[in-house]
Amino acid sequence: MDRKSWIIVTLCVILMGVNWHYMQENQKAAQAEAARKQQEEAAKKAVQAPAAPSATAPVATTPVAPVAPLVPEETHSLTAGSVTFELTSKGGGIARAVLAGTDRVTLNKNAVEPIGALRREPAGLDAIVYKLTAKSEKGATFEGTSAEGIVVTKTYTLTEGKESDEHLIDLAITLKNTGAAQHRSEEYYLYAGASSALKHDDARYEGFFWNDAGDADYYMSDYFAKPWFSELKTEFRQSFGALRYAGVMGRFYTHIVTRTSEKDAPAKFWSSRRKLAQPIDAAHAGKADIEDHAYDASLGLPTIDLVPGASVTENYQIYLGPKEYDRLSKIGKQRSFAMFYGWFKPISIFLSWVMRWTHDMTGNWGAAVILLTIFVRLCLWPIHAKSTGTMKRMGLLGPLMKELQEKYKDNPQQQQMEVMKLYKEYGVNPLGGCLPLFLQIPIFFGLYRVLEYAAELRGQSWLWVQDLSAADTVTQFMGFDVNPLPLIMGLTMVAQMKLTPQPQSMDKTQQRIFMLMPIFFLFICYTFAAALALYWSTQNIFSIAQTWIMKLYVPEPKLEKVTQKPVPKGPPPQNPFFNPMGHKEKKKGPKPPRLGG
Repeated sequence: MDRKSWIIVTLCVILMGVNWHYMQENQKAAQAEAARKQQEEAAKKAVQAPAAPSATAPVATTPVAPVAPLVPEETHSLTAGSVTFELTSKGGGIARAVLAGTDRVTLNKNAVEPIGALRREPAGLDAIVYKLTAKSEKGATFEGTSAEGIVVTKTYTLTEGKESDEHLIDLAITLKNTGAAQHRSEEYYLYAGASSALKHDDARYEGFFWNDAGDADYYMSDYFAKPWFSELKTEFRQSFGALRYAGVMGRFYTHIVTRTSEKDAPAKFWSSRRKLAQPIDAAHAGKADIEDHAYDASLGLPTIDLVPGASVTENYQIYLGPKEYDRLSKIGKQRSFAMFYGWFKPISIFLSWVMRWTHDMTGNWGAAVILLTIFVRLCLWPIHAKSTGTMKRMGLLGPLMKELQEKYKDNPQQQQMEVMKLYKEYGVNPLGGCLPLFLQIPIFFGLYRVLEYAAELRGQSWLWVQDLSAADTVTQFMGFDVNPLPLIMGLTMVAQMKLTPQPQSMDKTQQRIFMLMPIFFLFICYTFAAALALYWSTQNIFSIAQTWIMKLYVPEPKLEKVTQKPVPKGPPPQNPFFNPMGHKEKKKGPKPPRLGG
């Protein structure tokens, strides 16, 4: 066989080996799952129909742990502004946070237990029986005792002061050793709750995050996706040297549990996801191919080391609310780091501030997006004007460039050199027309992140748009959603391209690609948030107006050669940095004798 055949055979053998390996792994996993199901079914049968002890078989004498008496659930609600924290004695924590106003959403409704539950393992449950020992309009206290004799006291209090917020609540958790032996453990975890998407299409925004000594990081839902050449991840578990806060998040809302002690301490963080029994969207009921998940998280307490009679108190703050940079930055503790805007975060932060400022002036978020767009375009006006002039001058160079292409069609290298010489003679920078595009890319992505995650836009209307954070669908035609703003965006892009001067050197293939760009953008942005389509449409309309104004008031450029500066004759001037003091060259001659030999 030749070399090519050997390569093909080798690749086939490798792929067969990889396939065999994963077949074995899948078979082992299937066997383990089948065994687990059999054990569960056997356990269920044993509970439902316990066998009576026979006369010959001895009765088991193994001591069984007494079942905890059923204690009625005690609840209490704390209201701050538009937020209501529903507390429960089952787990001694926040069962739900109901956000009224424009939010109209309930957080933690798909959790397995309340936020603030104390676990002995990250994926376990709080087994302590709590009692509501104190309550008021501003706080509540739960108390319970663990099987190890540790009295756990949890006090929830609405925040007050400069860095307070209606979505923020304080938690002081005290552990007291009432036993006779020393109690030491690194396995105490505080449950941060569960986050689930508000609708199925937003599931990709779900994830978890943490802050380790000021270094905030996160993973989105694709962390649990099936990889190609590795095992499927079922959980995230990691230890950190200084875990300041951690939590779960969705597209618009987040849970942040922050340790507020003065000194940092090592702690662990765990997160996982689980399938919901019912789909989020009622329209998806009964569809087996559509799955929705909830994302759980627990963060560890510092090491607990208590001698008999000793106690320790850890202080936390729990934020349950929208992902708004302005709000998170005001409550401090680096919680604004949890706004993961990406590579262009500084631009996103600045644009978010400008958009909020324009909203304060107008009182409408749609008008704020329009004013933000005009502000960005005014800042780019000088660069855009220079780019337009450069493109017009390049258009005037079109006939000369065609002559060079015909003259040096058999010598591409010489043709390139002559074209660059032509640019130099007429003072045309071929990259000048691309500069605004390169500047708009980080601005576009920065603003895209702002509009994509802006909880301020959720439920906000503008003209026919009911929700600026979703597509502006007004009706359906033959099963197709009609979204006016993306259609306006596509039409204005076509009009803008018609008015923009194109170089005469552009061939037909390039012209077709440019004509297909509006269709391409329309296809990508058709289901995006209405705020993003509003921004892009406003930008196109502004560009059309700018081109029209420049046509009226800016004279057309002329094709004139640039006067080249004559090259000075003689030796090149000396760099003053090599002779800064102006010292003259030393004369050669006999040196004086050195004393001392």
